[in-house]
Amino acid sequence: MKKSRKLSNKKPLFNVIIIYGTVAVGKFTVANELHKLINYKFFHNHHIHDLARQLFERSTLHLHRLFENIHFFVFREIVEAKINVVTTHTYLSNYISKTGLTCPFHLKKIESIVKRGSGRACFVHLVADEKEILKRVLGKSRKNYRKLRDTKILKEYLDNNDWKTVAPVKNNIQIDNTHLSPKKVAQIIKKHFEL
Repeated sequence: MKKSRKLSNKKPLFNVIIIYGTVAVGKFTVANELHKLINYKFFHNHHIHDLARQLFERSTLHLHRLFENIHFFVFREIVEAKINVVTTHTYLSNYISKTGLTCPFHLKKIESIVKRGSGRACFVHLVADEKEILKRVLGKSRKNYRKLRDTKILKEYLDNNDWKTVAPVKNNIQIDNTHLSPKKVAQIIKKHFEL
């Protein structure tokens, strides 16, 4: 018992900051600000998603399987290299991919991969008022990564999914960024996790 306590108090060798939440809540913008503030490597879910979309259509088994396999492979390489990283993840607590993987289990698997490598996974759940999210979906920056830019589709998406429930992971903070600048949110994250 003492041995495991001693191990758990050890300083992590590296940090992985996972900023998660629904579409257009501001994950990319906040992660980019945090990356600039703390100088961690930055990769976001569209790096992988856009690669998979070059081959497969949205909502197909092949796309989901490729995305998940690459995603977990990238995390294993991060762990192997022991590097500090900021990343993003689109999250719905009731989502199940075509492979049968749920969003909560996806994040728990990332948490497990990082922990096994003696790193620390820090989770940030961004939420905002629905009206604000529907405004943000029209932002110019969303064009760069083939992101959803249709308010009608997003409204239906928000109405039919649970995007407010936090993931069942440890070391987790929820931030309502409706009225906070991305820079301010990045500062809150830095302070909270002592980065």
